[in-house]
Amino acid sequence: MRDGGFSIESAHDGDAIVIVVAGDIDLATAPDLRLECEKAIAAEPDMVRLDLGGLTFLDSSGISVLVKAHHDLEAQGASLVLHRLDDRTRRILDVAGLSDFFERSDQPAR
Repeated sequence: MRDGGFSIESAHDGDAIVIVVAGDIDLATAPDLRLECEKAIAAEPDMVRLDLGGLTFLDSSGISVLVKAHHDLEAQGASLVLHRLDDRTRRILDVAGLSDFFERSDQPAR
């Protein structure tokens, strides 16, 4: 874990890549998420599953990373699924006008 309790790890799960994030995604940690998403996208999976069950904060820099990852995956015929969003994170995405933009699942990503 990094400062503020941030951690990120990824693993292959069949034709998907699972990225598990815990802690805050903000200006300081969004570059780490972006790098992890870029590595996942470069592997050309059918799907990237992003487990946000341990997320404690999400700001606009984190949202920007999620939107870019979604677009990049869509461009190569793959998809991004956000797993285990809490009510606060759902509300943040709703306020940002992204309530229907991301595919979501209440189930753990793995």
